[in-house]
Amino acid sequence: MKELLNKVPCREKQLNTLLDLFGEYDEPLPYSIFISGSMATGKTLCLTNVLDYLRYKHITIDCIECYSPKIIFETILAGLQDDDVETKCETLSDLTNYMNKFGDDKITYEPIIIIFDRAERLRTMDQTLMCTFLRLREFCNLNICTVFVTHLAYDNFYFKIGALEPIQIFFPNYTRDELFKIIILNHKTFIDQMLSQHKIEEDISNELAEKQLFANFLNAFLTVFYRPCRDLIELQHMAQINFIKYCEPIIREEIKASDVDRLWRHITPVLKSSLAHLYLRISEGKPVSPSKENKTELHKLYNFENSLKEELMSTKTFAQSFELPYYAKFLLIAAYLASYNPPKEDKRLFMKNHGKQRKRLQQVKAKAKVTEKLTTQLGPKVFTLDRLLAIFYAILEEKIGLTSNLLAQIATLVELKLIAGSKEIDLDTAKYKCIVGYDFISAVAQTVDFNVSKYLYDFI
Repeated sequence: MKELLNKVPCREKQLNTLLDLFGEYDEPLPYSIFISGSMATGKTLCLTNVLDYLRYKHITIDCIECYSPKIIFETILAGLQDDDVETKCETLSDLTNYMNKFGDDKITYEPIIIIFDRAERLRTMDQTLMCTFLRLREFCNLNICTVFVTHLAYDNFYFKIGALEPIQIFFPNYTRDELFKIIILNHKTFIDQMLSQHKIEEDISNELAEKQLFANFLNAFLTVFYRPCRDLIELQHMAQINFIKYCEPIIREEIKASDVDRLWRHITPVLKSSLAHLYLRISEGKPVSPSKENKTELHKLYNFENSLKEELMSTKTFAQSFELPYYAKFLLIAAYLASYNPPKEDKRLFMKNHGKQRKRLQQVKAKAKVTEKLTTQLGPKVFTLDRLLAIFYAILEEKIGLTSNLLAQIATLVELKLIAGSKEIDLDTAKYKCIVGYDFISAVAQTVDFNVSKYLYDFI
């Protein structure tokens, strides 16, 4: 157990739960397990380390790479077989038949685990697929368990038909103390990266390698970054960038390594300015233009174009960095369409059989003044909740029920200041307004393969 805790620190409860569920080698496995939690909370790391520790056979399926049922079936069969023979498998019945043949050939009651990483992608496939995987052990004579790893709660998986409810394990976000313990374990990596970027004298490098110096920096870093970000991967990335800045005055011999107060005053404004680059992963360095007097105008133009490009790229990256649930993205898109489309055009934009529309003289004259009356330039308009939901169901290809979780996502969008309105959901009186721009919404729409301009009145 100590070996597991060294590999996966601060997850003792979850490790014990998984070890208890998988049990001994000759014991029957549970039908299915559902592991949920936010990004970078150690879900997949815990699971794979436990299975390696128990030496159980396991097959990991990334649901982004395996984007179709056929690829999933063939990946499972390839993992079950010891040789590299490719087996074609088109349907679920073919999969169960092959698995039963595999079970007949096996003499021992070998435990087999199938891991579906990023299992939220299974919602876009046939619903019978996940329902079958939840009870796969019933259809084959194998000691098999399916494990679903996702950042969504189980309530977000909507089934029209009955499904066997899995055993659920939740991974909470790391606390501040836990983040401190995990990041400080990588102290040597931070020092090695800094030494590779700077030429430092031996005496100063010994001072920088002190663990107490890194602990002081980490306390200052988490004071600023812990509230807006709980993602361990992103925090480690930002800590690596800012630790070098923290040590720069020590390298230049301006501040001593033991002077904690001066180092705190030096790094606090730097950390606050770094918050603007959280999740963006963009370079802070600005291009240096050549210093020639006869090219001043060219330099200004180059800098303007470069800053404009950086602004557009940062908007797109910022929009795509939002880890919104799948349906919340469509709710945000629907809010944008409701804010920037006239209500009288909803039938024409969102219904397939809206009938023919005659071109009147007033409409022709209105179209002639496009630049003066673009709704996307006039600003967002207020819309009601029932109109938002009507547009949401019109643009969403799959059919889902109106649940409390879906309505709660509207309140989340208000909390994130992506739409303006009341957090309390009232179907009769609630009114909202989308406060994000076209660049932002088009970047969000790209993540769900949705064409926003197709449903905007200005682009018809």
